[in-house]
Amino acid sequence: MSQARKRSNIVPLTADPRARNALKYLGEEHCRLVKSMARNGEFPEQWCAKIGIAMSTMYNWANRYVEFDEACQLAWVYLTAFWTQQTVEAARGGAQNTKLLMEILKKRFPDTWGYNPRNIQANFPTRWSCIPETDSESSCSKREDEVNSEDLKAELEMLRKRHGFS
Repeated sequence: MSQARKRSNIVPLTADPRARNALKYLGEEHCRLVKSMARNGEFPEQWCAKIGIAMSTMYNWANRYVEFDEACQLAWVYLTAFWTQQTVEAARGGAQNTKLLMEILKKRFPDTWGYNPRNIQANFPTRWSCIPETDSESSCSKREDEVNSEDLKAELEMLRKRHGFS
């Protein structure tokens, strides 16, 4: 059992000890902060330390505030790009330890750099990458310049149905 879970067993049930952290949320200021820190290669633990919150509070804020969730998602892209660039520079003969950077990429960004990556183009089908069980043969052979607004509307409707939005 984690240390945080053990501590929560001794907190009185009358008040949620995390409720005070919701008052700390400063909207756009925190959104800018996480994006800025990510651009500098700082990880979410460092974002939380700077703000003065627990990781669970950050996740709760992302669930509660759409703009913070979007900022965190964008920050994660910045963070991935930062560490990828560090690795590229090392591979080109930079002073960094390439082996260490590859370990960071594999451990911190497993969806892209791990042993079984899921964050690859094959897992993000587009209009121009055919998925036999969902697309007809005719749509698989369409070129980008042949797509019209009706085709896009039809695809959007199909995606909405597939994901339960219609």
